Amino acid sequence: MLLTKQTFELHKATRSNLLNYLENLSPEKLAKIPNNFRNNVFWNIAHCIVTQQLLCYKLSGITPLVSDDFINTYRKGTAPDGHIPSEEEIKNLKELLLSTQEQLQKDYKKGIFKEFNTYMTSYGFELNSVEDAINFNNTHESMHLGSVIALNYFL
Repeated sequence: MLLTKQTFELHKATRSNLLNYLENLSPEKLAKIPNNFRNNVFWNIAHCIVTQQLLCYKLSGITPLVSDDFINTYRKGTAPDGHIPSEEEIKNLKELLLSTQEQLQKDYKKGIFKEFNTYMTSYGFELNSVEDAINFNNTHESMHLGSVIALNYFL
């Protein structure tokens, strides 16, 4: 199954919505964890980037476009460390939000995803191809956009 342009446009729209929060919230608000929440806006956005890299690149046997350090800080099962992000960290996250979206689309069109290691998500959905991973990633990032919207309500 080949993906349509619309799949990538949806991903771009979700990333654009996430970028809006990075651009309009103060570093303190990006780092704040409201009562009854386990993470913050900054973590949710960074987690989206990491998950996309793991699902699409790592499961395809391709080195992710972000560092192992970044992955280990924001992967599933991690939590914010309490620090307020610097302007440089925020700028870097904005750049990654855009560049990883664009690069995934370019890499898919170039056909670099040749193999894929089947993976059962915690959502209960099995990924059997990079197309499954890209489609599921859209669902995953939309869930985290919902979390960001909820977090923002309590900031």
